[in-house]
Amino acid sequence: MQNGTAKTRALLAPGAARLGALALAFFAVLSSGTLALAEDWPTYMHDNARSGVTSESPLLSDLEQGWVYTSSVPPQVAWDGGAPWDSYRSSSITNACELTPQRDFDFVFFVTVVGDRVYFGSSVTDSVHCLNVISGRQEWFFTTNGPVRYPPSYYEDKLYFASDDGFAYCIDAEDGSFVWKYSPADDDRLIGNNGTLISMWPVRTGTAVLDGKVYFAASLVNWQASYLCGVDAQTGSVTGAGLYCVNGGITPMGAILASSTKLYVLQGRSYPHVFNRADGSSRGTFGETGQSGCYALLTSDSRFVRGHAKVQAKGYELAEHNPDTRDRLATHPEGRRLVVAGAIAYLLKANSLSAIRRSDGRTMWSVPSDCPHALILAGDILFAGGANKVAAHSAANGDELWSHAVNGRARGIAAADGRLYVSTDTGSIHMFGRTHLPADLNKDGVVNLLDLAAFVDDYLKCTDPANPLWPCENLLAP
Repeated sequence: MQNGTAKTRALLAPGAARLGALALAFFAVLSSGTLALAEDWPTYMHDNARSGVTSESPLLSDLEQGWVYTSSVPPQVAWDGGAPWDSYRSSSITNACELTPQRDFDFVFFVTVVGDRVYFGSSVTDSVHCLNVISGRQEWFFTTNGPVRYPPSYYEDKLYFASDDGFAYCIDAEDGSFVWKYSPADDDRLIGNNGTLISMWPVRTGTAVLDGKVYFAASLVNWQASYLCGVDAQTGSVTGAGLYCVNGGITPMGAILASSTKLYVLQGRSYPHVFNRADGSSRGTFGETGQSGCYALLTSDSRFVRGHAKVQAKGYELAEHNPDTRDRLATHPEGRRLVVAGAIAYLLKANSLSAIRRSDGRTMWSVPSDCPHALILAGDILFAGGANKVAAHSAANGDELWSHAVNGRARGIAAADGRLYVSTDTGSIHMFGRTHLPADLNKDGVVNLLDLAAFVDDYLKCTDPANPLWPCENLLAP
């Protein structure tokens, strides 16, 4: 660093005017190549609606595999597989047959991507990890006392996440330093779970951050108290207007959703609940007993979409509800995943991907697909995850535009700043896209004064008629 600083000073000696001109030229290159139209992926499934929709549209020609993060062991899921029999309808274990899984929510290391950092929570290391976007190298990690099952939510330079140790956490997004933690339970009892010790009140909803408040819920079993919390993002306090810790009467399981007025809490094998965001009071439930799961989203026109396993006929189904009356408005038999863009819904089934006109339910196009595990919409491209594969389809007609092999079932996909991130159930995170920044002239993964020094050095050479390469016409090209 000292050598680079000395070089910078020497090169900039000709005067302030030249410094200003060269700096402006350098940062023009930086802006043209790295800042234009870039969008982050700041929480699980992009936003508090868990929509999986972003305006970011990666160039398919750039989607070469850059780096792969590989865990020593696969994610340690909270619940594995379906229940062995339907205890609601069967009086005897002789009728046992494994049901469709309804608590399958933490099967990969989902990512949050902001700027030049990739963040994810780990149920293997009980930590939040920070990787460099360009190199995939770990920059830091923060460890809790239990599995972290969802990625952190980014808000105003802080990260908010939750752990099976019963706490919600806030840490600094830059260096991972501790800011605060909060547990809704006064009881510090621990119980055994999958070979480790966890709280009797694990927080398995992740976090939703909105208007300076952080929302999450804690519970494990329905014969113990449960808690729904709205805490201050800066301090972790539950004291003040719109802040609370209330007994929710639920067993929360799966990512919490937040709208301007409501909170939606999933429960695995029991139906979802909706609460008032202002005070945590209950507004009722969705659906029928046995029709439940850990997958849900809010559409752009505020419909609540929940995925659930059908108990009597093994399989999956998606249902759309009015969030106020909780009436069912539409059903998508065999639906696994759904993303919505205005008037069009894109539906992923076990063997197909379709575009549906929402006004009348008409199928606009449908194509075969062997990628039933994950779906997002990035600009005008649909990305779907399958077994050892991720594929891109045109949102206009469903044509497959690109595909690439991955290690394991691709059950988590994110897109940010021209790159694609694919998380699999083997514990891998694949990054597809540029492995350099246009202004990272010394290729160290960051843009700083050392790159400006290199730029000035090249600029002076290219403006020197004695230089055999003079003039360097492409120096200022992005």
